[in-house]
Amino acid sequence: MPLHESDSIILKTYPLGEADRIVAFFSRDYGKLRGVANGARRMKNRFGASLEPLAHARIQFFEKENRELVRIQSAELLDSPMKLFEDYDRAVCAAYLVELVDRFLPEHEPQDAAFRLVRMTVRALAQGCPIGFARCYFEVWMLRLSGVFPDLFLCSVCGRSIEIDDERFLAAGLQAVICSSCDHRNASGMLTEVVELAQTILRHPLNGHGGASDRAISTLHELNEYWIRHYSEQ
Repeated sequence: MPLHESDSIILKTYPLGEADRIVAFFSRDYGKLRGVANGARRMKNRFGASLEPLAHARIQFFEKENRELVRIQSAELLDSPMKLFEDYDRAVCAAYLVELVDRFLPEHEPQDAAFRLVRMTVRALAQGCPIGFARCYFEVWMLRLSGVFPDLFLCSVCGRSIEIDDERFLAAGLQAVICSSCDHRNASGMLTEVVELAQTILRHPLNGHGGASDRAISTLHELNEYWIRHYSEQ
């Protein structure tokens, strides 16, 4: 039964018996896993705050073949998320991040880009990044990494590249973009500021709010929610 070690992000914990916890965590090297932390519910335990949701910890665990749960040997806290949970709205957003990670990422599949995205978003939220922008940024990249976010700069009908300021339309079903030269009678127009926001998110690290308006952030968030539902129904 080999001992593994990996930087990890704690997702959720559940009580197990009187003294133990089941811990769902996203490890950088092994993907999403679930494990048992013996004694983690006792008042005095060796894990401390390292198993709090969204904590960044270096976890050592044993994995036995054909066992669904690993056994967590130790967890060294690298970065605490407690500042996030001092603010109710940021705590709600943090819980939403966990929900999306759980929804999008399969178990036992390392996803280094997704791991870095979670860490970047948690840090940005803790440092005061506007919640709406951070949430929108995270949604866009989770959709992009999952192959769901549509290409907003390529016409799905004629294949022509669409420049940032060109008029474009979302096809029926909102899964593809159509340029103004193609038949778009049943399509919905896209605000240029929404396209600019998406481009900013895809080209730059999460920092501030990118100069985006509340309208652009709100509209892109609504589109993201639609694409997330579509992904979940597949």
